[in-house]
Amino acid sequence: MTIFTKQLWIMATSLLLASCTSSQNESLSNTKHDEKSKKAIEQVVESYVSNHAFEGTILVSKSQNIVFERAYGFSDREKNQTTNTEHSFLLASLSKPLTATLILMLEQQGKLSLDDSLANYFPQFTGPLKQKITLHHLLSHTSGIPNHFGIDGWFEPEFHQATSDLDFITVISKLPISSAPGKDYLYSNPAYFLLGQIVEKVTAQSFSTNLDNHILSPLSMRRSGVATGVGLDSGIVKGYQWRKDGGYREQVAKNMDLFGAGAAIYSNIHDLYQFDLALYGNKLVNKNNKQRLFDPENAYSWRVGNVAIGKEQNVNVHMYDGQFDGFSTFMTRFVDDKHSIIILSNVSMSYFVKQQMTMDIAAILYDQEAPNRSNDVSLALINGIVTGLFDETLNNILVNKESWLFSEASLSALAYQVLWSGLGENSLKLFSLISTSFPDSSSAKQNLQQACSHRLTLSASNREYICN
Repeated sequence: MTIFTKQLWIMATSLLLASCTSSQNESLSNTKHDEKSKKAIEQVVESYVSNHAFEGTILVSKSQNIVFERAYGFSDREKNQTTNTEHSFLLASLSKPLTATLILMLEQQGKLSLDDSLANYFPQFTGPLKQKITLHHLLSHTSGIPNHFGIDGWFEPEFHQATSDLDFITVISKLPISSAPGKDYLYSNPAYFLLGQIVEKVTAQSFSTNLDNHILSPLSMRRSGVATGVGLDSGIVKGYQWRKDGGYREQVAKNMDLFGAGAAIYSNIHDLYQFDLALYGNKLVNKNNKQRLFDPENAYSWRVGNVAIGKEQNVNVHMYDGQFDGFSTFMTRFVDDKHSIIILSNVSMSYFVKQQMTMDIAAILYDQEAPNRSNDVSLALINGIVTGLFDETLNNILVNKESWLFSEASLSALAYQVLWSGLGENSLKLFSLISTSFPDSSSAKQNLQQACSHRLTLSASNREYICN
């Protein structure tokens, strides 16, 4: 080896070693950053878990890499069985994005058209307005078909036990249309139930089989499916609501056939993550249908828009949630950076709390500091409900109001969640707190009036005092 060649070899070796050292340092730096983010996310989630505001499973990914996944709480309290990350949860209305995707896939195959009239499939839908309802209107919640809460007998167990799919179609067909098709957004579970029935008509196969053939099996979503009949499959965790004297009570089983394509799908965090990843490609729907699915003006179930991360950053998101007796779900896709947060819970959890927890975690994904929730009134009150110390907690808050962070939106969401849990007296106390804390708010007064006339507060012992 000549002196010149030897010098070149030494220089090349030095450069290679420097490059390796640089790569190792960069890798080490990334690892430390990921560990710091993971710890910060864990602290955020723990602040909700410690206040009994969240139990279930959660998955967080950053740039399509999972950075955090964890399970909390119990899948079966009676048997003292803890939840793990493989457990499936009833998705409730988070079923709808899967159903919308399936409808678009069948449209691509020529099995149906989004311009098809509902009356083409169900002769029960008569009259000029009802005959104008199309599949597009059903998908975008602009059909004018009201939600199921207004159906006579809906809250009676006998209705769920005695009503068949065909009976339910007839019941829906007799509901008055709230607005002309295409005019107004009106959330409708019955509309998605009808979409599931249409899938069965055009394929001569069950909705469950279609979902499995088109989405679940191709994406290896092996712990997902459709709940049918009364009760839940063995792989699904049990759902729980708050109890008046503290703790939880198991939810009464309902006829899942009446929820169908709108709310009866179950899944776990890993399967939903596969669905999330697939939506970035064209394996499920083509580019044109993806634009329909995520149309910000008329999205098919997804909520599409722009959210603020901290004070200075805005990002584009696709998000959707679900809520069913004892189950609460939330899925958010930060599409510009391909981050995602999936929350599945089997205890009472309001939309506001799910969204707040999601955005607290998102702050970490975008290298910001998550808010301190130690003085959050809603979290403290949730803790009071579950521990059986609601009145003591509420009194402490009233005495030390200046020490707590009040949010009308957060408290209102909690008050309704308490009401839907059947705790009428506690809900009235919360609606009263909101009304006195925000005296200039017309919505606070209106919410109190609505709560006073709600069927779940009519027998509350404090109703007369608060409502008069």
